[in-house]
Amino acid sequence: MYTKFFRILAVSISFCSCSETSIKETPLDVIKKYERLVREMKADSISQLFTNDAEIGHEDQPVIKGRDSIYSFLSSFKNVRVILNRDEIVTSLIKNDSAIVNGNYTQTVIVSGKDTVNVSGKFIATMIRNKDNWLIAKMKTGSK
Repeated sequence: MYTKFFRILAVSISFCSCSETSIKETPLDVIKKYERLVREMKADSISQLFTNDAEIGHEDQPVIKGRDSIYSFLSSFKNVRVILNRDEIVTSLIKNDSAIVNGNYTQTVIVSGKDTVNVSGKFIATMIRNKDNWLIAKMKTGSK
């Protein structure tokens, strides 16, 4: 169960900023915020970065659907401290009001104050822009 959580949590995506937007916050800004909030394990704030109908998941595991479900899932891990969260972007594409990013991630966490867990893999993420900001619509992780 921890591995599933860490792989989903590790999906910190970075986006190139979009020059055709009047929105103050770029996809890169949203992802920087996401990375910080993951390190702080702020489930409520993390879930607010997603669309209401967002989906997150890892390979063959069931998808977690909806902002409220994402919040509940993240809230269930109270004994986890993220100490490293690193992303490598392989490709990114921004077109109009959407962005797609493929990359690799690495994350180190401490469980129950004693067990160190390292996870890494690949991700694909989709972000959409509404009238006010960029939101994460889908995040999917997998093994390299």
